[in-house]
Amino acid sequence: MLRRLCHNVDNNFEEFTAAIGVVAIGIALWIDRNYFSWPPELTQAMNDQRLDIIITALGLGLLIMTITGNKSKAWAQIFLILSGSVLSMLWFIQMWHANLAGQTQMAHTIIGEAIIFILILRAAWKI
Repeated sequence: MLRRLCHNVDNNFEEFTAAIGVVAIGIALWIDRNYFSWPPELTQAMNDQRLDIIITALGLGLLIMTITGNKSKAWAQIFLILSGSVLSMLWFIQMWHANLAGQTQMAHTIIGEAIIFILILRAAWKI
């Protein structure tokens, strides 16, 4: 059984790596309750725990689909589309944050999300 799971991960390595990245981003946002600070009117909405839980759940769903070998192509595509959409939205918000609020400390997360988004695109292309 472990051999089959490792084989599934090996066959879908881009998807597996992207899923781990999405889960990590969701958990990091969930832990940091004050990550987004600008604009002040939207900080409560952007730091909402429900969004962080949704991001983490999407990553876990994508991870489960990868480990089980994508038995349902439709569900794998749904999780890839939703994860890619959420990451591109986060990327846009962080670019907005970095440019308009002058918070250059978000540069590494912007780069990381762009790379994870590319992995999601590659995984979607392979399915």
